[in-house]
Amino acid sequence: MLKAIAKDAGFLKHKRITNHSVRKFLVQKLRNANIPPTETMAITGHKNVQSITNYSNISVEQQQ
Repeated sequence: MLKAIAKDAGFLKHKRITNHSVRKFLVQKLRNANIPPTETMAITGHKNVQSITNYSNISVEQQQ
């Protein structure tokens, strides 16, 4: 399903898009937008703060 959505959205074929990568990207974007961890957890379905902390240690801009 995600593969079809990515294709319809025009993502490049050589970019690997997975549920995990999308979830991590979302956590990072929410953190960069100063969304509180509790709200991020409600949006992403994470059960504890440590989970999203692991995802959001490095921002998307820093990775690029």
